[in-house]
Amino acid sequence: MSGVIKSFSLNERLPTTSLKQPKELASFSRTFDGQFVNDDSCLSYFFLPDSDVDTEIDLQSGYKNFKEVDEQLDGQFTGLLRAIKGYEEKNNSKVKADIITFRGIMTKILTLPYNSKDPLFFNVVYFDGHIFIQEDKSLTKANENPRDDSIKRMMYSGYKFESIATVPKPLSQVSRATIEKRFKKVVNNIEQYCSVVKTGVGKQKIILGGEVDCVWDFKPTESNPLPHYVELKTSKTINTPGQVVNFEKKLFRTWAQCFLLGITRIIYGYRDDNLLLKSVDEFKTDEIPLILKNNPINTNPKRINCTDALKWYGAAVEWISKEVPKEENKAWRLSYDPSTKHLSLTELTPDVANPILNGGFLSEEFKQHRLQRRNA
Repeated sequence: MSGVIKSFSLNERLPTTSLKQPKELASFSRTFDGQFVNDDSCLSYFFLPDSDVDTEIDLQSGYKNFKEVDEQLDGQFTGLLRAIKGYEEKNNSKVKADIITFRGIMTKILTLPYNSKDPLFFNVVYFDGHIFIQEDKSLTKANENPRDDSIKRMMYSGYKFESIATVPKPLSQVSRATIEKRFKKVVNNIEQYCSVVKTGVGKQKIILGGEVDCVWDFKPTESNPLPHYVELKTSKTINTPGQVVNFEKKLFRTWAQCFLLGITRIIYGYRDDNLLLKSVDEFKTDEIPLILKNNPINTNPKRINCTDALKWYGAAVEWISKEVPKEENKAWRLSYDPSTKHLSLTELTPDVANPILNGGFLSEEFKQHRLQRRNA
């Protein structure tokens, strides 16, 4: 890498932040065999009656048969770019966006003022009018602590909760056998349904791709489906004030995820130390900032403030849009250093940039699609 081009302090804030209401442009699925398709084949539907919750479902059941996604597939732009390509061909127009990326990346940036202890590493390229941002998985993994079996089981319990709380079709179209067998179904985190939304902050237009866990009732075809989507989460049961504060941190991250994508409903499953499901609770995304602000148990003067986080997010996105050079055939590293509490933008040397630019980031399919439009 060459020297740092620019850096940006975590103390920066915009005085006000105007936000654009997210709207779905397209959707896509990642199938069990790892293929990306422009359809809703992997969309799930929420179904978890109280009578099932009362049975204390074992959320680590089936752990040894868990089918995990290939890490090379996770974070790929292929599905997102194919969905954008399909949208542009259908509408005969190029999407308007300053930044195109994944919801998870913007969640990390939005929550940074209150999750500032871990480094972040993103690769950035500019192409055909857009800044594309992708997480550098190799650097992220190198800076993570190894996961022991208990951590892996806890993570699995979240996927298990999604599996037992959903069915593959609207309930009226699902057989009794499918409903009853979902408890023994082999769990995987390969299949995904993702929404592609246009949104923005301040003057910056953003397109985000993000996984959607399920739909509450149905997906409308004539109106924005985002209010019908549901985020599913698990957390440890809350019994002490300390656990309340820890849950607030988790709830804040969940709020950021849902807020960015326009998901309005969150359902939490609470598990005990043995990973048994004890209860289920529902939150409205727009109510969470008030819950965090008004919690009498948390007396920390530096408690989480969603408005403050949004003012930082607006400033950071504005800085990224301004400072990333509008040059194709180059790549940059956007990183966060917890020791200095600064974002930095660094140009990558050719030996590092070439693998990112040539097949490691933007698909040839998408680049050719855009070049044909450019030359038409």
